[in-house]
Amino acid sequence: MQDLFKKFIYTGIGFISITAETLKSTVEKLVEESKLSGDEGKKILDEFTKNTESKKKEFEDQLSKLVEKVTSRFKFVTENELQEVLKRVEALEGKDNADKAATKKTVKA
Repeated sequence: MQDLFKKFIYTGIGFISITAETLKSTVEKLVEESKLSGDEGKKILDEFTKNTESKKKEFEDQLSKLVEKVTSRFKFVTENELQEVLKRVEALEGKDNADKAATKKTVKA
């Protein structure tokens, strides 16, 4: 489930990256055609970058809260909980194997 959300985040970041590259290319073209000054182009790109970073952080925070809410509501098992259960199962299997070995020795005797 968390992998799905990570892929969603990375997809969003990819779209932002493509948009940034397209905007940069467009601004550079406008500067070359003298429709924008170099300072205006730089200002546009700087403003976009600043807004993109803050929106990215805001998006990640909101998505993180949503993931926490969903996982708590559906009682998904965390990695730590799973590891703890696996340790307990291994311990019980070891005890069970020891009990079977002891039973075999008792039966042979």
